[in-house]
Amino acid sequence: MQVRTRWPASAAREGRKDLRTTVTFRDESLPLPLRVHFLYLKDSETGEEELKLVGVELGDVPRDDEAAIALPELTALTLRQVVERFPRWLELARAHATPSLDAQASTVGLAVAVKRWKPARLDPNFLRMVAAEYRRHVDEGDPAPITTIAKSHGVTPSAASRWLKRARKEGYLDAS
Repeated sequence: MQVRTRWPASAAREGRKDLRTTVTFRDESLPLPLRVHFLYLKDSETGEEELKLVGVELGDVPRDDEAAIALPELTALTLRQVVERFPRWLELARAHATPSLDAQASTVGLAVAVKRWKPARLDPNFLRMVAAEYRRHVDEGDPAPITTIAKSHGVTPSAASRWLKRARKEGYLDAS
């Protein structure tokens, strides 16, 4: 997993007036980068500081037409993964956006927790999404669609295979 923290001073050096602290995650379990934006707020009377979540972005801005074509499509499955893991992504982002050594030291365990995602249960919506993802990979000529699904979810190929077996059993995927 790659994590990049951009502080307001970095934006100013680039000629942008952005007061946000942004933490960007690039990870093999996400086809697109995830950006979490914070503002540091300080109470002028008490001196207390607060790190306030002010935005989230999923995706990239293409530099040209070729880059736009190469961007992966944002799917319902990707959104579901982000939403279900968001509390862990947020905790990891806060640790990276907090300039204390103790917070930075705790990010290793958090990163592992974010990466290991699996659904709470194999509900019909999840099975439909996995079946659709499998069909898309097969249609695109992927030689190892189960392995690709496993990587995108951060699980083993055998776990992805069990999901697809269950999707077939429930009728969301044709027997093949």
